[in-house]
Amino acid sequence: MLARSRAAFGKRAILAFSSSRAILAPILLGQRVVVAAALIPVVERSQERLFPEGVSLVTRSDRSDDSELFPEELRAIARATPARQREFALGRCCAREALALLGGPRVAIPVGRFRDPVWPFGYVGSIAHCQGFCAVAVARTLPASGCPTIRGLGLDSEMAVSLPEELIGIVCSAKECIWLASRQGDGLPWDRLFFCAKKSAYKCLFPTTHHFLEFRDMAVRFDAEHSSFDVTLPSRYGSPSHLAGCYLIQNRLVLSATTWVQEPDCP
Repeated sequence: MLARSRAAFGKRAILAFSSSRAILAPILLGQRVVVAAALIPVVERSQERLFPEGVSLVTRSDRSDDSELFPEELRAIARATPARQREFALGRCCAREALALLGGPRVAIPVGRFRDPVWPFGYVGSIAHCQGFCAVAVARTLPASGCPTIRGLGLDSEMAVSLPEELIGIVCSAKECIWLASRQGDGLPWDRLFFCAKKSAYKCLFPTTHHFLEFRDMAVRFDAEHSSFDVTLPSRYGSPSHLAGCYLIQNRLVLSATTWVQEPDCP
C-alpha cells in the first residue's frame, strides 16, 4: 500500500486510479489568514472562507523569479522533469513567503519519507499545484494560551472540470453518487469537488496520523449555499471523526481547504 501512496497528487492522480482501490497521498497545513500574492482575486477577497484566523495563504502564478532552492531541495528533484522542477521551485518559493508572513524562518523545506513537505518545527502547511497555479497555506502549531490549536491543514487545487466517468465510482460512495445525480444540470463539477475535498482532507490528516485512506473511506457533505463541506472519517486512534472545509471556484480552478482544529482543554 505504501508504494501506491503517491496516487493523489494533481494530474498524476488520474493516471494512478486504474485499479478499484485508490489510496490518497500525504501532505500538511495550519492558522490566521494573510494573502501575500494572489493570482486569483477571489482568493484574496474570500480568504476568510477558506481557513480560520491564523493561516498564512499565498497564491502565485507560474514564474521562476525568487524561486531559489536549498541544496537538499535540489537533491530531491535532481531526476525530475523540467516542468516538475519549476513546479517544485514555485511551491517552495510560496511556502517560504507564507512562513515569512507568520514570522517564520527562511529555511529549506525538504521532501519527507512519503514525499510530503517537511515544515520547520512549530509550523504546519500544505502545498497545492495545478497547471501553473500554486497555493500554499501555513500556520503555527503553538497558539497563544486558551486559543484553538490547528493540528493540520489540507489544500488542493484542480481544474474545474468533471472527472472521467470511470473515476466517479472510485472517488464517490454509492450515496454520494445518488447525490451527484440529483445535482446534474446546475453547472458545477460536483464530482471534481468531491475529489478535491477528499484530497484536501487527506492532506490535512496524514502528516500527523500517518493513516492511509481511500476515497470511499471518507464521506463528504456539501453546503452549496456557504461553499463549505463536512468530512466524516473512519474511527481510528488519534484521528478526528469530522473535519470542516471550504471551497472556491474561479477562473476554471477549484480550490478546497480543510482544517483540523483542536479546541483548548477546559480549565
